[in-house]
Amino acid sequence: VRSSAASDVYKRQVKLDGEKNVIQTKVNVDKSVISLGHFDWQKKQKASFVLKNIGKSLLVIQDVNTSCGCTEVTYSKEPVRPGDSILLNVSYKAETPGSFNKTITVYCNANSSPIVLRITGDAE
Repeated sequence: VRSSAASDVYKRQVKLDGEKNVIQTKVNVDKSVISLGHFDWQKKQKASFVLKNIGKSLLVIQDVNTSCGCTEVTYSKEPVRPGDSILLNVSYKAETPGSFNKTITVYCNANSSPIVLRITGDAE
């Protein structure tokens, strides 16, 4: 859920051109897959993805979806200035032991949107 301040900035910065073109920017992702390795399935695991705005416009994340309720993502709702980065903090809590491959889909005003990130591992 976007805060009202971020929403207002978004509306001012990401204007629609005939409702077809949104002002876009470019994003560099430090890594698209993070392996959490082998761990006790009853312990919550954490990882972070870094998205850097390498374009010339503000980066605005509209939504982040995960492939299951066992994966949560927290991040700043503020727009990211050109040259700055945003941290997506991911936490994973296995429901049962086993291997997993979960996706985090980031919807934003980047030309590569949606950006699909993954966490993998073996909960034992």
